[in-house]
Amino acid sequence: MTARNAKTAAVKRLSSTVCETVEMFPQWTLLSQEHIAMLLELSVDQVQLQFEDALGLKKQQTCLKEAALLDYFVAGFWWAKEVNFTCQQISFFMALLQLVLDNMKEQQMPFAENFKAFTQNLLATRKSSSVDTDVNPLFDLDQIKSITDYFKSSLFQHYRLYQFLFTQPREEMLLGMERSIEVANSADFAAPLEEGMSTELYFRYMAPAPDASPPQSIQGLDECLEKNEEEPDERQQGEAHESPGSFSVEDVREVLVEMTKEMLAKLQADFTDRLRIQEESYISRLDSLKRVASK
Repeated sequence: MTARNAKTAAVKRLSSTVCETVEMFPQWTLLSQEHIAMLLELSVDQVQLQFEDALGLKKQQTCLKEAALLDYFVAGFWWAKEVNFTCQQISFFMALLQLVLDNMKEQQMPFAENFKAFTQNLLATRKSSSVDTDVNPLFDLDQIKSITDYFKSSLFQHYRLYQFLFTQPREEMLLGMERSIEVANSADFAAPLEEGMSTELYFRYMAPAPDASPPQSIQGLDECLEKNEEEPDERQQGEAHESPGSFSVEDVREVLVEMTKEMLAKLQADFTDRLRIQEESYISRLDSLKRVASK
């Protein structure tokens, strides 16, 4: 009984110590420590989806304010994860992010007052809850310095920019713009150059539609074919009149002999002229060589 009573007393003291620690170190109310432990195993894209649901951000793709809030909390959580904070430390860090942002957005605190509230909450983690209980500080001095540097570079350095984002409404006319597009008529344009557009694109989008009536040339061809079909006898008679009469073998031989003589005479004259030109060229070269040799 004595051992059981001692164990029960130790459990009660530990429970009271944990409760006092939680009361002393505020935690983020949107996500529990169990949920934060689960987020530590996810990728940054999955963490972003979880934060969208927790923060109720449904228009972060089109709303600049919601996109800035989502980036603010996701970047803070990922920084706390990379510096190996515990779940309790991350929960307090996220609660501190929420506190400073709410002071700026809802209470519209100036920078000096907001920085004072940030410093008081951060330095309170170095104190114990009471004299009787021995509670370790939530952060050491190096961690407090790192948190201060992070808030300085992420929020306090751009304090007026965040104030403008949360206090000045954006005009809706800047979010969209109407455009009217006029479709060109392909009949008003000439055929493009070969290097300007491919043939496939031209015939698909720019070439004028073909006429329903056949061209005049095709109509004329059809009429000629019909006329030839109707009058085959006359055409055959005309071809018979136009065809040359029959020639004998002697007549053909005489014609071939005359044509051969004329062709041979022309070839002989051309050959003679070329020989004469080459002879004159060789003679002139020999004369020049003789003059050079005599000198």
